[in-house]
Order: sequence, then C-alpha cells, then structure tokens
Amino acid sequence: MKFAVQHGIGDSRWTPEIISPAATRRFATTAERVGFDAISFTDHPAPSNRWVESGGEGVADLFTSLGFCAAVTEAVRLLTYVLLPTYRNPFVTAHQVATLDHLSSGRVTLGLGTGYLKSEMYALGVDPNNRRDRFEEAMAVAKQVWAGVDVSIEGYGYSARGVRSVPAALQRPHPPLWLHANTSWATDWVVREGQGWMGMIIGEDRISTLRTRPIPTLDGFADRVADVRDRCATIGRDPGSLEIVCAGVWPMLDIRRQPDAERMRDDVGRLAEIGTDWICFNVCGDDPSASMDSIEWFAEHIFDAAA
Repeated sequence: MKFAVQHGIGDSRWTPEIISPAATRRFATTAERVGFDAISFTDHPAPSNRWVESGGEGVADLFTSLGFCAAVTEAVRLLTYVLLPTYRNPFVTAHQVATLDHLSSGRVTLGLGTGYLKSEMYALGVDPNNRRDRFEEAMAVAKQVWAGVDVSIEGYGYSARGVRSVPAALQRPHPPLWLHANTSWATDWVVREGQGWMGMIIGEDRISTLRTRPIPTLDGFADRVADVRDRCATIGRDPGSLEIVCAGVWPMLDIRRQPDAERMRDDVGRLAEIGTDWICFNVCGDDPSASMDSIEWFAEHIFDAAA
C-alpha cells in the first residue's frame, strides 16, 4: 500500500501560517522523511464566498506549491489532488505540468477531475454543461504536448495551428493520469485513457454538492473496483495496469482528535484485500505543529501495518 497526504491548507480551518515557506518546507520534508509516497495540493482558484464561508477547503495554487515542494525534496511524488483541466487553456496546463515534471526529475502524478462548483466554473468561463467534453479535449491536447508533437485544433475558445510547446514531458509518454471516477463516464474514460482510478468514499448526503455517485462504504468501494476490472477486461486491458486509489476513507487526520489507529489499520487491511494500491487523505491545517505531529503519528502507527 502507498500513501499520499494533502497539505493542511485543504483544511477549512487553515491559517496563513500553514502556507508559509517554513511550514510548507517542513510539510514536504517531513512527509518524505517518514515515508509517504506522495504529497498533494488541490485546485480551486475561484470559489464563491458562500462556499468558503460554509466550510470549503482552503486552497493554494497547486503548481506553485508543488514546484516549491519539488525544490526541497528528492524522492516523494508530487500529486495534483485534483487538477481541473477545464479551468485553464490546455496548452498552459500542459506546459506547467511538463515544466514541473522536469524540475522534479519526473515525480509528477496528475490526479484529475472535471469540477463540481458551478459558481467557480462560471467565474473561470467554463460552462458546467460541457465540462466533460472540455475535459476530454484538454487531455487530448495535453497528451500531444507532452509527446512533443505539433498541435493543431479548433477548441473551446481557442484556435491552434502548428503549436509546439516545449519542453515535452520528462516521463514517457506522460505523467501518470488518475481520474476522480465515481461516475460511470469517468470510469470509462480512465479505463480507456488513464493509469489510475480514484474512487471516493462518499455518502448520499454530499453527492448533490460534489456532483458524483455515492460510494458510502468499503463494501461499496469493493463493488466499484470489481466494476473497474470488468470494464478493463471488456476492452482487453490488463486490470493490473490500472492503479486503484482510495480517497475519503477517513476524516481529516488530526492527532488532537485521538484517531483510532486500530480501526485505521483494519481499513488499510480491507482496502489491500480489495486490491487498492494507494490511499489519499487530508491533514489538519489550523496549526502547523499539529499538522506535522499528525503526519508523524500516521507513519508510526499505520505504515507498519501496510508493509
């Protein structure tokens, strides 16, 4: 089992101190030192005040943040959790990713999504009704950019003729592509095009906000993993070539809330039985010391069970 932890600014209670250079350096280096496989940031550049005030997560620009973390680490992977390609011109996104891939010596993994905040989409010039089409178009463009080929396309709001964006991606043919894929459409896309299926444990109470399909329990997650494997077999793909990624299995990790290590170890064991390759989770961000202590606690109490 591999583990990814999201920076504490993803906590709705985050404070400016958590995104200071010292705290961000400590987050990245601590996570790498204790054995995390990836660190991550998410992507909400223009959320509404209503969303923020009702408990929406804090967000730092993920490319800037991951670039900073790349400079202070050597081995831990840099995960976008998740990047929304529809929010930017696809050439800009692909260029940012390729640059980060080089500056990190090929440590980028792209967790992707199509977005769910309609107000944010409108603020960024995205029609929520065509976000899936725009996602597929953006990824088709990005794959060509990362391959280093010339691109010509009439796209959503842009026209490209013989564009050659350099550098190409360092990882070949491109960084791993994971998609947040509770829905059938997203599962089909990642089975065809991606390297990782990201399933989120989420109940009925949140699906109207997150615009996705519920997976309320680990048994439900197991059923979805079986469905992913069946879809791979249908198109002749080896199911083992697609990584299985679980998010949302635990609430935000905060050592001050006395997390239940035994239950968490049991969850890791169950997810391993299901065939999960990665677990991604969030850590508290209101106090940098508590955030780092929580990361250290997790490594001490959970990693051995996952070995």
